Amino acid sequence: MQELCRLFAGFIHLDFCNISNPENLTIIVYGSFLSPVVRVVGLNSTEKLIILQGCPGIPGAVGPRGDQGIAGHTGAKNCKELLARGNILSDWYTIYPRDCNAMTVLCDMDTDGGGWIVFQRRVDGSVDFYRDWNSYKRGFGSQLSEFWLGNDNIHLLTSLGANELRIDLRDFDFNYQFATYRSFKIAGESERYKLILGKFVNGTAGDSLTDHNGMMFTTQDRDNDFSITNCAITFKGAWWYKHCHRSNLNGLYLSGAHESYADGMNWVSGKGYKYSYGLSEMKIRAV
Repeated sequence: MQELCRLFAGFIHLDFCNISNPENLTIIVYGSFLSPVVRVVGLNSTEKLIILQGCPGIPGAVGPRGDQGIAGHTGAKNCKELLARGNILSDWYTIYPRDCNAMTVLCDMDTDGGGWIVFQRRVDGSVDFYRDWNSYKRGFGSQLSEFWLGNDNIHLLTSLGANELRIDLRDFDFNYQFATYRSFKIAGESERYKLILGKFVNGTAGDSLTDHNGMMFTTQDRDNDFSITNCAITFKGAWWYKHCHRSNLNGLYLSGAHESYADGMNWVSGKGYKYSYGLSEMKIRAV
């Protein structure tokens, strides 16, 4: 046994050399002398031995360096970056506004040069917009029709850099109006999604949002306006209400002229308090 240990030193476990009853073992050795494989058969339950393979041979020479790989691309942070990369169709895309956190958004690649992220869309009345705080916080709706992207998402998108705002409206005679603002941002939930709005730039719809600048968001279950009543309940919407509103684009979908006062999708400088638009889109673009 000791002779075998000496012969295969470095290729056999040291415990093998201390076995008390070597006459009960069958030893099988195969392979080359420089790299043998030693197998031991016949160990009893108290003298189990891990079967070890011989040491590997000397490594060969290092091969030549391979070609450099193609550099990867980071995901686009917004619709404007997607447009610059050749995505020219208005559609739903995945963007990565911060790190690897994905967000699915509707990109308007057609209007006014394209590159807009749409965060509000009303087009047919199929989605109820008279909802509570948490619904507006998370977002709701359908990619196929109407939606609100969610106040948390809007806050994230507008906190990463400057954005301009565009609002597109269409009445039921298919007349289009718009309004643009130099900048748009909403604060986080701890500040109740306060509206931080830049200067009105231009637009055929006129300016019905500046009066709401600096106001917190109000819903039917969270009253943050300056009125003695909850404006969201009174006017059936959710908005940056003040005393109470000059715009109410999350109000009821009332299909045009209506007798009720100011509870539709109203934009006062456009068609007043008693006309509810057929289409509304609110969108931002990085500047």
